[in-house]
Amino acid sequence: MSKLPGKIYNLQGLDYEIGRLQTKTRALEKEIDRKLDHLQSNYSSMFLKSFLPALGLKSGLIGTALDIVFRNRRLQNSFGKLTDQVFDKISDAVEFVANKLDGTKNAIEEDGTTQTKT
Repeated sequence: MSKLPGKIYNLQGLDYEIGRLQTKTRALEKEIDRKLDHLQSNYSSMFLKSFLPALGLKSGLIGTALDIVFRNRRLQNSFGKLTDQVFDKISDAVEFVANKLDGTKNAIEEDGTTQTKT
């Protein structure tokens, strides 16, 4: 990271610092975009490479075949859609449970007593 500037005493110095920070911001945004693109194009193979050692399929014919299959762009898109749907369902379930717990908590607070079911 670059060194932070000293105190700014005039408008010219302020304008220079604003320009420097805007340039740095654009560079960081481009770097984030580049890394996100890399992740999006390689997430399935990254997943496989981290998951297959647990199955003992890191190398060999099966591991190589699975690596080739999961590099397929159409299959990657299908897995992406599947994971989106799974995480949406999980989020809905967590939200449902949180709302139920919150509703139970609010009902107890309104009564002023705690009730236990037997």
